[in-house]
Amino acid sequence: KGIKAILVYPMNALATDQAKRLAELIHDSPELRNNVIAGMYVGQMSQGGSDKDNHAMTATNIVTSHDELLKNPPDILLTNYKMLDQLLLRPEDRELWRASAGSLTYLVLDEFHTYDGAQGTDVAMLLRRLGLTLRAHLPADHPRQEAFTSAPLGPVCPVATSATLGDGGDPSQMLAFARDVFGTDLPTSAVVTETRA
Repeated sequence: KGIKAILVYPMNALATDQAKRLAELIHDSPELRNNVIAGMYVGQMSQGGSDKDNHAMTATNIVTSHDELLKNPPDILLTNYKMLDQLLLRPEDRELWRASAGSLTYLVLDEFHTYDGAQGTDVAMLLRRLGLTLRAHLPADHPRQEAFTSAPLGPVCPVATSATLGDGGDPSQMLAFARDVFGTDLPTSAVVTETRA
């Protein structure tokens, strides 16, 4: 039970596009279908539900009902950093974090190059608040508690994706940028690049 991965997009359009792809991927996989639930929480979501909200996964849609996301936290949550901030602030959303404090394993920032300047500072502080929220919802003797003493996100694995970050050479600038945002030192081996064929 609880969220295992949060995928943060800088724009709703990117989240919406990926939501359809994710729904199809899950539906087309016999191992994932009926075993993995994905949900999306972005700005145009309605409080209290509406006829447009998806209360269950389909072949082309993921869960978008705020009430359903709170009742049954999805395995994968797609959102943007502003809505993640809202989910951390509102008292009615606390149950989502209580249910996910022991299960959240991955936090993915898509289009990582966009998190520079003031926006990067906002996101860095948001991630530290996320870590504090998760820690607060764990019992004092929980095995994950110790991980929060050495890293703001504790045991949560930070992942950054970008098609335009770095020059393929020295990864030190990318690692410094990631350290500033995530608050954690990452080894050089954490940088995965691609070669254009």
